[in-house]
Amino acid sequence: ESMIAAIASRAQEDFREIYLNPESGARRIKTTKDGAWIKQHGTDQVDMATLDYQGLPLDWQLERKIGAQIAIDAVLEAVRSGSPLDENFIEATADLLHNKWLERNKARATEIEKGSYASLPKNEKEKDRFFARAAIEAYQSTN
Repeated sequence: ESMIAAIASRAQEDFREIYLNPESGARRIKTTKDGAWIKQHGTDQVDMATLDYQGLPLDWQLERKIGAQIAIDAVLEAVRSGSPLDENFIEATADLLHNKWLERNKARATEIEKGSYASLPKNEKEKDRFFARAAIEAYQSTN
């Protein structure tokens, strides 16, 4: 669990860098369904660029955790099978992450996000790569 939280936290920090870059065009205002967070903040609108992982509403923490779990599972499978944790691995894992994200989030995905991983613009692909890279780093730091 601590490794998952570390990967999720690292991915959120990487997301924040995109959100804070005005040239990226990334949307940073998201909606939450976390009632306690809404009550505390007086809104269901979350400025993702201003919050670290711990400050995220629970639904967004969960979204980051799911991505982290998928990524670390992919790392562990690659290590078991003797596959290198290289750029090909990162791209394959990012593709998997995008497909799994789309399964969970099709209703709120933009038209661009509904496309295949290969069709995504660079900044959207990078969001999926964050998890793969963070999982590799977390694995390598413990082995």
